[in-house]
Amino acid sequence: LMAIGHTPDWASSLAPAISPAGVVNAASFAGAASSPGSIVSVFGSFPLYAPVQAPGLPLPPSLAGVSVNFGGFPAPVFFAAGSQVNLQIPWELAGQPQATVTATGWGQSGATQTVNLAPFSPGIFSINGQGSGPGVIEDAAYRLVDSSNPAAPGSLVTIYCTGLGAVTNQPPTGSPAPVSPLAETTTRPIVLMGGAPAGVQFSGLAPGLAGVYQVNALVPAGSATGNAVPVTISMGGIASNTVTIAVQSAR
Repeated sequence: LMAIGHTPDWASSLAPAISPAGVVNAASFAGAASSPGSIVSVFGSFPLYAPVQAPGLPLPPSLAGVSVNFGGFPAPVFFAAGSQVNLQIPWELAGQPQATVTATGWGQSGATQTVNLAPFSPGIFSINGQGSGPGVIEDAAYRLVDSSNPAAPGSLVTIYCTGLGAVTNQPPTGSPAPVSPLAETTTRPIVLMGGAPAGVQFSGLAPGLAGVYQVNALVPAGSATGNAVPVTISMGGIASNTVTIAVQSAR
């Protein structure tokens, strides 16, 4: 019989392992620093046989027995698979320069890592999920802006992103953003489309979602046109990844 208190060899192999520099922005995959309230992807090895998604909001602190402790707080989990866990960095870590991260699976904890935190870590979501190419951008009718539905100069578009920092009317960690009053960012972003500044009408958390921000901006009259006009968002001097938007020629 197994001795009391002894961990069998097969059980130790179930301990999750976070890859070196494995905590990255879930939209841009940048790994320099992450901001509280944002969505990150944690890459490594996790004891899961099949991917699991959170059933809804508020997000659970674990999925299929896999959890991640982020700076002493259980991080709400969106998605978990054998090599990746997507989670929200707890809002409670605001103002901290670093945080320890430890993954646990089936009762076994992996090695602790330290990650850098920052007030802003802007990342724009892309259609391909890789942080490049066409961005997740909608028109005023909530239709995806793409080559078959290009945005017109002067029209309002919504850019979906994460990592834009502190907000007013902040929701609890893992909970959906409020509808009224809206949770607006306390810092105004700078949006560039085709190298021209876009007029920001709103910047804050997307209502009903967790960790997702939206920036409503006017496509500048001086923007470049075509199916792959570059778009970036800067917060506090930190620039996002570059995605593209389809912009039709002015008529």
